Amino acid sequence: MGKVGIIIGTHNHLPLGLDPGGAELLYQQAFKPLLAVLYRYPEFPVTLHYSGILMEWLEQLHPEFLTLLAEMVTRGQVEVLGGGYYDPILPLIPMNDKLGQLEKMTTLLRVRFETRPRGCWIAEKVWEPSLASVLRASGIDYTFVDDGQFRLAGVAESALWRPCITEDQGKTISLLAVSGVLTALAADAGPSEMIGFLKQLPRGNDGSPLGVYLDDGLAAPKTLLRNGWLEEFIARAAENADWLEPTTPGLYLKENPPVRRIFVPSSSSMEMMQWALPADRRIAFNELRGRSISPDYDRQFMVGGQFRQFLIRYPESWLMYAKMMNTHILVNQVRGDKYKKKAAQNELWKGQSHHAYWHGGSGGIYENALRKSVYQSLIEAEKITRATEIFAPSIISVDYDMDNCNEYLYQGSELNAYIHSRGGAMFELDFLPASWNYLDTMVDREEECSEDGALSVGEGQPCAYQRKAFIDHFFTDGCALGDFERGRHSEAGDFVSGLYELVDLNRALPELLMRRTGSISSGGVPQPAAIEKRFVFRPRSIDVYYKVSNLGPDQLSARFGVEINLSLAARSADCGRLFLLDEDRKKEIESGATEIEGVKGLLVRDVRNEVSVTLSSAREFRCWSIPVETLSSDAAPESRAFQSHCFVPQWDLRLGVGEAWENHMSVGFEKTQSP
Repeated sequence: MGKVGIIIGTHNHLPLGLDPGGAELLYQQAFKPLLAVLYRYPEFPVTLHYSGILMEWLEQLHPEFLTLLAEMVTRGQVEVLGGGYYDPILPLIPMNDKLGQLEKMTTLLRVRFETRPRGCWIAEKVWEPSLASVLRASGIDYTFVDDGQFRLAGVAESALWRPCITEDQGKTISLLAVSGVLTALAADAGPSEMIGFLKQLPRGNDGSPLGVYLDDGLAAPKTLLRNGWLEEFIARAAENADWLEPTTPGLYLKENPPVRRIFVPSSSSMEMMQWALPADRRIAFNELRGRSISPDYDRQFMVGGQFRQFLIRYPESWLMYAKMMNTHILVNQVRGDKYKKKAAQNELWKGQSHHAYWHGGSGGIYENALRKSVYQSLIEAEKITRATEIFAPSIISVDYDMDNCNEYLYQGSELNAYIHSRGGAMFELDFLPASWNYLDTMVDREEECSEDGALSVGEGQPCAYQRKAFIDHFFTDGCALGDFERGRHSEAGDFVSGLYELVDLNRALPELLMRRTGSISSGGVPQPAAIEKRFVFRPRSIDVYYKVSNLGPDQLSARFGVEINLSLAARSADCGRLFLLDEDRKKEIESGATEIEGVKGLLVRDVRNEVSVTLSSAREFRCWSIPVETLSSDAAPESRAFQSHCFVPQWDLRLGVGEAWENHMSVGFEKTQSP
């Protein structure tokens, strides 16, 4: 009977867009001290994964770390794992991007460490059965999933400690189960308790049992580095060398090739599958688990959510996904210039970094900087594909976000502006010289669910729509700025999310005319009305011509507002400043929530990107100016994170039967040196 094998290691990542100070802190607290401890024990084998983003950061700022790691690889102590270079969720990205990212990571490891990885780490353990053939095609022999995913595949508890094989399209790879028990013991118990647990693992004639502890490297200060935990474990393992053998996946599988076949369903770790559920369903899920027959029953049959549900819960995530898929198409249309295609492809792959696409214990899609980095990379990729003399601005009609409604995409030399049929609203506005999407916004939703089942959504109510631009509101009597800010207002009209029909699409000018016939409550009585919006696209500005018509039998009295959001890097003077415009003068205003009368125009100075954005109207207006903030990843319940700035120009309408009100609004961009 063979010895019990134990794999110890970490997977290590930096989110794309993390600020330099934050990255350095993670390095000093987790990455550096862990490697320093391991280096002192050359006979103790470990398994490590570093994402391509982290490797690039280390190469630039801490090359000595990689030099040390290379020495440990050369002496056979460290087995390095491959994976998707920019930390993508592999099942979500197109096939050639999967293969490309895997090969890019393999090439990096071969060049830097003179070793070809035979195993890989898949981000967040998000598994779909088709990955087996993809990984094998990339030269990968094995990967890791959660032991809960083994249970979902019907593996008995006693068999969790053996690797299995899985197949797709005639291609097989080995799957190793990361142990939840060992992860908990590393966090909550001492090394002796883990050694004692490993000694009790069932041994038989089907190979040596294997325990796998591969945790997020950022957890190391609370696990492996806690009070000398790792040093003590290494000493205890040496004392028990007669039955316990620290090893690496490659060494273990060479001596113990798996024979049991399993098919793991589309899944991820149990923790991730809980996060994928909406907060109220997460509460119900946990209650059901508490009332179920046994823990084993829970693990095998109570699955939770699936990673793709994040794209449904967060429309902002879906729009990033749609942007990524459309950018993929543009990149793969490049012909004849392999250098340009490679450069565009690399920016596309950066935009596939998964951290910004979902929300779990903290951060994620609510982190403004992470989303901005994704959009910047995708816009950069698009710009590279346009680097040709034959590019000409255009406007097209296409189902961009795959919702069975047409969207209208203006793609200019300096601006992208995307208009949705629903609400006739602009949902993306890219200023290409800055590679910035000014409509990358985020709103509060029901997120946190505590042990007592309470939900936290921040102040007020979750916003029922996405905060974009040219959203048409009719406010009820008495609606005040505070009501709107907290989501407690009600609409007198049905234009915010109603469908606008296409009246005319003029590709030559280019311009777009849309119309919706709906109703507005006037004096408590619904009355038919119509809005026409004509978008005229220019090189550095967009003009929007409004016409509101009274189609009812009575006079129409209403307060009409047009919501326009602009997303900056942060709510601070070194990132953005706000000004009122009055002829040739400008007056700076505070960034807090305020109501301003008699406005002729607004200037938003994006200091970080050195861009000035001007909002103007032919008709003078009253304006609500509101910073949009959401729950923060900070532990403090009152902590709020800036997402965008919301402007709502408003006009009081008095329209007789058959009368119409017209106005001309404009948003313009200028690249300028900020003071």
